Amino acid sequence: MTTGLRETTQRDKMKKGDRILAVFWILLGLTISIWSATFPLGGLKDPGPAYFPLGCGLIFILLGAIVLLKTHKEGLYQKPSEDHVTRRAAIRRVSTVLAGMILVVPLLKILGFVSTVFLLLLFLVQSIEPQKWRVTLFYAFISAIGSFTVFDVLLKVPLPRNIFGF
Repeated sequence: MTTGLRETTQRDKMKKGDRILAVFWILLGLTISIWSATFPLGGLKDPGPAYFPLGCGLIFILLGAIVLLKTHKEGLYQKPSEDHVTRRAAIRRVSTVLAGMILVVPLLKILGFVSTVFLLLLFLVQSIEPQKWRVTLFYAFISAIGSFTVFDVLLKVPLPRNIFGF
């Protein structure tokens, strides 16, 4: 009987932690979205620098809302998943993402957009949920080139370049 009570308490803590993280991402998304209003939005033919932070903020809000609704809908007696992440691992993952985001700022000027995005994705994937290097390299490369194509080629947003021109 004690084991069942312990599992219920553990599930309650997990749900509470998920709700707290969901609210955190929603608040971060709101902050970024409001902050993006300090940049010019521009138009469809000449987009301004506000599009990227606004898009990121809205995505954070959407994903946080999805997690919040999911934790609200789940029943109290639903079994936790087998791959439950410990609190320490969750804090490490969030810290890794924040460190990566902070490192991007100085690296953009030095390495350029494509190289920085490529290295950021390598770092994040391998430190958060390690994959085979082949898979990680492929997705980091595709994401960096895809981002460059969308922002530089299609939207004509000037991106930082390195000494090799990319």
